[in-house]
Amino acid sequence: MPTGLWVVIGWMAFVTLTALAFIAWGLRTHQFDDVEEPKYRMLEDRPPQDWPGRKQAPGGGTRA
Repeated sequence: MPTGLWVVIGWMAFVTLTALAFIAWGLRTHQFDDVEEPKYRMLEDRPPQDWPGRKQAPGGGTRA
């Protein structure tokens, strides 16, 4: 078989295995458990949380 065909087959195998690895990672880290909750969480009325590692500036703003 031509070399180009082997390159295409190798690339397809690489993309497929990478996709399967990302899906396995998502399942293992529970990324797909509750897909509905984040869109309702943004509607909750509560003050925003501070970014980790940032300090409150004296004037009320933030500084890095």
